[in-house]
Amino acid sequence: MRAALRRWVELHPLLWAALLAVAAVAAADGYVAAGLGIGLLALGGILPVRRSDITVAAVVLAALAAGLHLYRLAPQRAAQRSVEEQGSILATVTARLLSEPQATGGGWSALAQIESGGPGGKVSLRGNGAPPGKGARIEVKGRFLPFREKRNPGEFDFANWLYRQGAWGTFQATGLAKLLKEPPAIDQAAAKARAWFRNAVTAGLDPAAQEAAVIRAMVLGEMPEDEDMLIEAYRQSGTLHAFSVSGMHVAMVGLIVWWVLRWCWVPRRAAIFVIVAAMIGYVWITGFKPPSIRALIMAGMVLSAFVLRQRPDLLNALGFAMLAGLLVDGHQLFQVGSQLSFGVVGAIGIFAATMRRPFAFLETRELYLPRQLYGLWRNGWLWFRQQTASALGASSAASFGSLPLTLWHFGFVSWVSILASPLMGLPVLLLMILALAATALAPFPAAQQQVNRWNGHVAGWCTNVATGFAAVPGGNMTFSRGQLGDNFLIAYDAGHGSGAACLYSDGSSVLFDTAHAAGFRRTVLPSLRYLALSPQNIVLSHPDGDHIGGTMEALDMLPVRQILLPVEKARSKFFRDIKAVSQQRGISTHRGLLGEKFPISPEAWLEVLHEPDARNQNAVADERVMVTRLHWHGWRVLFTSDAGLGAERKMLEAGGDLQADVIVAGRHVQDVSLGDDFLAAVQPKAIIASHADFPKEERIPENWAAACEKRGTKVFHQGRTGAVTLAVEKDGSLVIRGYLDGSELRLRR
Repeated sequence: MRAALRRWVELHPLLWAALLAVAAVAAADGYVAAGLGIGLLALGGILPVRRSDITVAAVVLAALAAGLHLYRLAPQRAAQRSVEEQGSILATVTARLLSEPQATGGGWSALAQIESGGPGGKVSLRGNGAPPGKGARIEVKGRFLPFREKRNPGEFDFANWLYRQGAWGTFQATGLAKLLKEPPAIDQAAAKARAWFRNAVTAGLDPAAQEAAVIRAMVLGEMPEDEDMLIEAYRQSGTLHAFSVSGMHVAMVGLIVWWVLRWCWVPRRAAIFVIVAAMIGYVWITGFKPPSIRALIMAGMVLSAFVLRQRPDLLNALGFAMLAGLLVDGHQLFQVGSQLSFGVVGAIGIFAATMRRPFAFLETRELYLPRQLYGLWRNGWLWFRQQTASALGASSAASFGSLPLTLWHFGFVSWVSILASPLMGLPVLLLMILALAATALAPFPAAQQQVNRWNGHVAGWCTNVATGFAAVPGGNMTFSRGQLGDNFLIAYDAGHGSGAACLYSDGSSVLFDTAHAAGFRRTVLPSLRYLALSPQNIVLSHPDGDHIGGTMEALDMLPVRQILLPVEKARSKFFRDIKAVSQQRGISTHRGLLGEKFPISPEAWLEVLHEPDARNQNAVADERVMVTRLHWHGWRVLFTSDAGLGAERKMLEAGGDLQADVIVAGRHVQDVSLGDDFLAAVQPKAIIASHADFPKEERIPENWAAACEKRGTKVFHQGRTGAVTLAVEKDGSLVIRGYLDGSELRLRR
């Protein structure tokens, strides 16, 4: 046992040193228990070997990594505390953009280094107007703000993501940025080269076609826009990693260059320098993405062994890359991408040989035929079977290594990825070969375009593989990572006064509105995945983009079978697209008529209390609200959305029963909502009211909220509570709780 351990430590000393560095950085960051556990594991492997040189080197490197991480954390945390205490700091700053600006809500955002005018360090800078390039130096007026809070269960934690990029806050520009210095020449050259490369690999194809989007995703790492069904197919098949420039892509570039050099009779040692240069160029032209940088470090470590005439060791290369990453930036340890990259490579290095054994039958040779007599075809067939067994073994090991991490971070596992990943590997390799060939043929446009057309068919092949495996019954599963109860309702706070809610009742789930497109993508969809919900029914309140703008994405991402519509026709393009796509896909649509009732589960059903005028298409959207009431385990929840005084009067004049325990409400854009007479008829015990600071019509009037509280109705102000959850407990009581402030109301029958 000790001999085997000694052999393992001596073969992979950098891996053990990296494990000790991981423990030290985790403890330094505040995860003391985890750091202690990993540290004891690493020392338990190193100390019994009694190699003082390895032990001392590992301890020194671990201490250095932890010390550097603490050194960088101190100013970051100090600046973060300062802006959180003050809330907002006005300033005119000089900053340098560290990342390529991305379009966000009419402006742009980028990671920036503050050089003067405020606390130093990195911030998320949100600017206006035309974005400068990466590396540009700018002067801009604005205010420092704390990170945006996570306001909904399961939504993407953008604040934590920014923190792990080294940022301590947000800088919101109030005017246009003044360009002080153009981006450095190398950044400008990279941007031009990337644009040229992007055009070269899709020339001759329709830029808006799905095939071009797949090629750009697999070659450049550009996630396709408005291709939600495409992305979902790759996600469910466990092959979405093909859409990011990762170790697989860097390795493929090296392999392709090696084949070309072999055909040119270039000596192996000389070829290695060309291969490394090609991989560096590819990583540079695709934007120095962290996964590709990690892969480049590991590849360089492995290839250097050939130059030095040493046996290459994947696990040692992994340890070197981990150590380099932790010394440069300790935050990498806590980034999901880094954990997955290192976890998958580590699993391949440790378990690939073991996982290959079940596929050994593929490598069986003919018993009575010597290898020398195989001939070209038999040798080729044997080589193919050997490569298939190796790929399946590596894929199984990678799936095994990524399983705990994907379950922990995403609550998702794709069983079919064991087969889908190696089968996807061949077309992706062919796609990379043709993309590089098209780049080389740039001086010959006709030939280049023909190669790209062939590549378009390969891209279609990749998508067919992903779609086929995604459709395998039980091929993937999503597990809930948050338990809100057996029966619950979430009223989301998706921002800008948009509306969305999700009911889960006895195994059935329904979406009430979908928020605007950005809100669905940023808030609603991540929350549904976090809770492992897949609504098959959607209820739309009125044709307003802030309430139904995310429906198209919902139709792509969710198994929607039925939609309850407020009207038949509307001027809204969102609404027209929803009807058209629903008809194309065979999704049932039905207009809610006054008095109709719709079953949801044995203990839940929905009724329509107000039917808007279906003929008045020219009215503003807020005048076309369908008001519904949910009957749920004996409780009644009224969804008024953005209905105003006109809708309320019609319901009162109809003389029907309007009583409800809870109202989920928005704000009418031109009229008052939830007037005294209406509230007297409903007699709610709680109101969940959406709020946005801008525009002012979306604000909750303070005097109205105070009057409600005085009446005995608790107002859950979503500007303060964020999302609000309602849960029916086992004793039948209804618990209403604000996500941000923890405010709570318990109702009993």
